[in-house]
Amino acid sequence: MRGIILAVFMFVLWSENIGQNINGWNELVQNQIEASSVLNKGYYLVEGDKKEIETKHPKVHIFKSFDSNHHIVQFSDHTDVGNRVWSVSDAWKLDVVNSSSTKFLVVTDNERVDLFDSFHLIASYPSSKTYLIEGTLTEIKNKLLPLNEVLHITDKVVTPQIESRVIDLNLNPNRVNKIHHFYPELDGSSELVSIQENRFRDEDIDLLNRSLVTGLESDFFDNHATEMATIIAGAGNSFLTGKGVAIDASITSSDFADAMPDADQSYVDLGINVQNHSYGIERTNEYGVQARAFDMSATSNLKLLHVFSSGNEGLEVSQDGQYQGIEGYANLTGNIKMAKNTLVVGSVDTVGNVPSFVSRGPAYDGRVKPEVVAYSVVGSSNSAALVSGVSTLLQQQYQMDNGGQDMPSALVKALLINGAEDVGPVGLDFLAGYGNVNVWQSLQALRNLQYVSGTVSDGVINTHVINLPNNAKNLKVTLVWTDPAANIGDFKALVNNLDLRLDDGTTETFPWVLDSRPDVASLSSQAVRGIDTLNNVEQVTIDNPSNTYSIEVEGTSVSSDQVYFVVWQYDLDDWFEWDYPSGSDNMPYNGETGSYFRWSTTKEGTGELGYTIDGVNWMELDDNIDLSIGYWRWSNPPEINDAVKARMIVGGETYETDTFTVSVPLKASIGFNCADSLMIKWERMNNAISYNVSYLGDKNLVELTNTVDTFLIVSQASSIGDTRISIQPVLNGSKKLLQTPTFDYTQQGVECYVSTFFQTVALDTGIYLNLTLGTFYGVESILFERNNFNGYTTLTEIDDVTSDEISHLDAEPIQGYNEHRAIIRFINGEELILYSGSVYYLTEIPLKIFPNPVQAGEPFIIITKTFEDRTPSLEIIDQKGALIHKQEVLGSLDNIPTTRLQPGVYFYRLYADGGVYTGRLLIR
Repeated sequence: MRGIILAVFMFVLWSENIGQNINGWNELVQNQIEASSVLNKGYYLVEGDKKEIETKHPKVHIFKSFDSNHHIVQFSDHTDVGNRVWSVSDAWKLDVVNSSSTKFLVVTDNERVDLFDSFHLIASYPSSKTYLIEGTLTEIKNKLLPLNEVLHITDKVVTPQIESRVIDLNLNPNRVNKIHHFYPELDGSSELVSIQENRFRDEDIDLLNRSLVTGLESDFFDNHATEMATIIAGAGNSFLTGKGVAIDASITSSDFADAMPDADQSYVDLGINVQNHSYGIERTNEYGVQARAFDMSATSNLKLLHVFSSGNEGLEVSQDGQYQGIEGYANLTGNIKMAKNTLVVGSVDTVGNVPSFVSRGPAYDGRVKPEVVAYSVVGSSNSAALVSGVSTLLQQQYQMDNGGQDMPSALVKALLINGAEDVGPVGLDFLAGYGNVNVWQSLQALRNLQYVSGTVSDGVINTHVINLPNNAKNLKVTLVWTDPAANIGDFKALVNNLDLRLDDGTTETFPWVLDSRPDVASLSSQAVRGIDTLNNVEQVTIDNPSNTYSIEVEGTSVSSDQVYFVVWQYDLDDWFEWDYPSGSDNMPYNGETGSYFRWSTTKEGTGELGYTIDGVNWMELDDNIDLSIGYWRWSNPPEINDAVKARMIVGGETYETDTFTVSVPLKASIGFNCADSLMIKWERMNNAISYNVSYLGDKNLVELTNTVDTFLIVSQASSIGDTRISIQPVLNGSKKLLQTPTFDYTQQGVECYVSTFFQTVALDTGIYLNLTLGTFYGVESILFERNNFNGYTTLTEIDDVTSDEISHLDAEPIQGYNEHRAIIRFINGEELILYSGSVYYLTEIPLKIFPNPVQAGEPFIIITKTFEDRTPSLEIIDQKGALIHKQEVLGSLDNIPTTRLQPGVYFYRLYADGGVYTGRLLIR
């Protein structure tokens, strides 16, 4: 209904006879005010440019802009009309899509909770002066809508939904691996990151003892939250794929039930600079309550960056707003992602392709969304979490460089956007925004002080001069500012408009601008240079820059002084640099699949890629690699299990990697877990000179010992410190190969030497006895025996045990019930006796019934051999020849009830294979 009303309203406003038509529309517009009239403090519709109105009426308060020329305003004092003005009803405040709704969000211009005394107040959000109440629409219209303090009422109360569940953690595409290697001190240890959704499991071994409980948590735990926490801050205790971005950061949780930001003071008190939001809500393309609330949160907490996933509804079509019905665009999951001062993150695969299912921009008013993308092939939740971790590392670096001060979120955002690599369609676009996050580039700009801040007023131009070397290439400059929150329902969210341009003294270069008109051709067109009036992010790129530039930032339409940040970077001509592998990396990345060599370069043409193990002999991988692609996949590397180097030869120049490893994960198991001793064993790894055995400590793996053996026997398992163990091969020179995944030695199915002992019936052959040991270390012999019910008979004795898996065939088992046991004799004289249970074996006689006699009311069991023709049928006859019971015998063993049979003697007949088998049954 709101969409219809607004459409009619816009048509009326744009018609030639605007005053007359508005007077006739009683839903909102009432009477036109005469030019000579004096206005009171009510609400009015004013025609005119926003800046013009604010200049003419300095005390005016604009509450909503329907378009660039029509606004709902309130005058602060008695004012003579200077523009065309109409009085309006309170209908402009109401946004209701379901008349039967009973829950409403109410936005006010103060924090007067007493306004809702006659309603059930469910929740309040003082930071954005928003309240969730319960009541009927009639009550809302009668009691709240007329109040001047009430600015907006909506029934769009949202339910958040998580957006992906699978960890596909790979830090290499976004260069996090390179940060971990060259800057190991950047571990997030000074930071507390908040995850807004259900609670993560803080007992997860990658998150141990780094969780802060604040009282803001949900009552519910969710694996999705645990996965997000692992991507952001996993310690890697479980395995390589459990190692996140900020490996020592503290983490906390905040309930996402209402999809609203936490209270401003909570962020301040807890020292939270990054909050991750990997969830979505119902898609609505407008600047609504949630978008405004998060923008207000950002302006109140200038160090706080909210990171959102773009969503996984890229195949959905928007049903509202100016982009409704357009496939492939404007399907971001929720109003929360329409905010300006947050960072919305989409996804790309390992080589920069945008998956079709990932949600795309633009925002409701044509702004660029998502701003950046990051790796994930299963969902943008994971990508957002990765960028939250990256933001944490940048924040830590800034603190280290600035005496512990926190970095403004606008600078974090500028660093991430400016460092991103172009992926997807060429240049700026609504699929991948400004590109794929490259944290290495962002960190270098931060460490090299390639940024500047300033404050600009309306009509003022600030100038910042940068000097570049003669061989500079690919200059990129990005401007970002934290913009004041817009009004709910504004047709455009931008409040303060700043303009960026670069001037080398000869030529002015403008930022890239996208065509946001609502059609596929416009939205998919390539960006052009121009003046941006929509976004609070602007970027200029120049492929072949001059030596000196003036970066000009102009306050084109600024209501109050605006702080901004500018970041720049450039490459050097004829430059090549390896990104992966670093000296801390292993290929394949997780030991199971191929990995991509990655590099950055301004060189052109092709290169030759090869590797060496000994530093002398080189094996060629590819002699014609297109350098501009930036990656090459090494599919199924050989199991070298050693330290290697790679090199790229370009035009006679050689570029070598650091020494890295090529290996697969080590495999380990438990030999025995007895009361007085524990044996851990593992496969021998070629080229390993020793093995580190570690156990899980308070937060990280702790080395227990280093051994040259392929097993470790601990006399008292309790002395290890924890039951979770990992083993890692060590090469000569201290390089380490891939470790085992961390495992709990009490959960491996091995107790004191034995994993399993069971019987398997082989028809017409016998019964196989199957014994699996944790290890045969210390075993002298093994005996297999059968219970003949007057004692056990030895079937065989194995004196030379050479395998963990032993099988023996009992070729002459008892016809009917069989029990077996195994006796393990150790060198130290001890014995271990194992009982296998029981099986039934019939080949010579057709059936066996037991117990016989059977107690009245208890079932008896019938065992039959395998019949070929048909399912056997059993009859029970009393002594007079009357048929008492009849049923099919299901399988070779079945239970037969006796609940209806009185004590006495009965006869049975079994019909099978054309024959009849009889016998007597006694019931007591």
